[in-house]
Amino acid sequence: MLNERISAAKQIASELHAAQEAIDEVMIRIARLAGTLPAARRDTNMSAIVGQDAMAKVAQALAASGDVRQLLTDAHLALTATQKQVGLGTRMFGAGVKPPSAMFADEGSNDRGVVTALAQAS
Repeated sequence: MLNERISAAKQIASELHAAQEAIDEVMIRIARLAGTLPAARRDTNMSAIVGQDAMAKVAQALAASGDVRQLLTDAHLALTATQKQVGLGTRMFGAGVKPPSAMFADEGSNDRGVVTALAQAS
């Protein structure tokens, strides 16, 4: 039973990290587009009103992707609580550097002192 839960948690972590990476890529691409549109307008010597509707929509798309990123971050934190609820305790299934406050799901973790020390050192 524990192996199945660990396997499921690893799969969830993998999919979550892939989704987070994908939204970051989307945000990067939309931000590039948002920079290209006014540069193209300026470089072609067009009036400021040319393409304004499109630029506004791209800006809205970037803001919306930021909202999606926040929702995924919130889901990530919620899954940290779920991990504890299903008896997996403190485990890190994904790669990357996590902020000290999010590194350990268990309040009583023996590693909390290390995290606090690392946070104070940085």
